[in-house]
Amino acid sequence: MNSEDNKKIIAVGHIALDYIFNVEKFPEPNTSIQIPSVKRYYGGAACNVAVAVAKLGLRSGIVSCVGYDFINSNYSSYLKNLNIDVSNIYHSDEEETPKAWIFTDPKNNQITFFLWGAAKHYKELKPPTFDGDIVHLATGDPDFNVKCVDAAKKEDKIVSFDPGQDLPLYSKENMEYIIDNGDFVFMNVHEYRRALKLLKIDEEDFRKRVPILVVTFGEKGSVIYIKDKEIKIPSIPTKVEDPTGAGDGYRAGFLTAYLKGYDLKDCGLIASAVASFVVEKRGCQTNLPTWEDVIKRLKGRGYTIEEVKS
Repeated sequence: MNSEDNKKIIAVGHIALDYIFNVEKFPEPNTSIQIPSVKRYYGGAACNVAVAVAKLGLRSGIVSCVGYDFINSNYSSYLKNLNIDVSNIYHSDEEETPKAWIFTDPKNNQITFFLWGAAKHYKELKPPTFDGDIVHLATGDPDFNVKCVDAAKKEDKIVSFDPGQDLPLYSKENMEYIIDNGDFVFMNVHEYRRALKLLKIDEEDFRKRVPILVVTFGEKGSVIYIKDKEIKIPSIPTKVEDPTGAGDGYRAGFLTAYLKGYDLKDCGLIASAVASFVVEKRGCQTNLPTWEDVIKRLKGRGYTIEEVKS
C-alpha cells in the first residue's frame, strides 16, 4: 500500500439534496417563468468534496447535519458504498435534510434558494476528534466552523476554508479568525470581493494573512497566491452542461493532489481538470472522475504532471 493511501480529508458542512434548473433568464420580481422538469441530485458543498476525494482515491469523511428524510433518500447508502466515513453525521428527527434549488442562466450566473433544515443543529454540536490530515471547512454554520478550527489546530491538522455562498452569514470577527488560523482559503472571485469588503482590507493585506489563497475565475482559470508569488492556472476547456459543483470539484482535486505530494502548480492543474469533468453533466456528483481520468485528461490537453513517488 502506498503511504498516500492512508491520507484522509474530512469535509465539514452541508449535505444537501439539489434541484438544478437551467433557465433562459431570471424572472423579474412579481413575474414567473417556465422551468424544465425537476430532477433531484446529491449535493451540499462539503459532501461534494468528500465524494470527489473518495473518487480520486483518498479516504474521506463528512461532518454534517441531516434530517429525518435522509435515510430514505438513498444518499446515506450511497456514501457508505463509497467508503466515506459518515460516523460524524448528526441526524435530526424534527427537521428535513438541507435542500437547494439552483437556477443557472445562459451566462452561468446562478441564484440559489437554500433550505437550512437540520443544519440549524450545528449550534448544538461539538467538533469531533478529527482523524484526517486535512479538515476542509465548507458552507455551513460559521460559529461551528470556528469551533472546528480550534479543534483541528489542537490536533495539528491542516485547515482548509471555503465559505462559498454562505459567506454573507459570517461576521467580520469569524472571518478574520478562520483566515488567520487556516492554511488554505478557497474563494471564487465574487466571494473574494465580498470578503475584502467584509474585512475592510485590500487585496495585499488579505494575501498577507493567508498562507495559501486560491481564487477561481470560472472559465478564465484560477490564481494561487502564496506570499508575494502568483501562480496562474488555466481552466481546462470542455463543453459546459452545468457549472454547479465545479468549485467543490476544484477544491477536492487540489487538496487530494496536495496530500499526494504535488507542487502547487500541479495541484492547480489537477484541480482544474477535476472541475472540467464536473461541468460536463448536470449535478455536482454526476460526473466525478477517478485519479486516472484526471491524469489522462491533462496529458491529452498537453500538460505534463510529474509523477510523485511515495
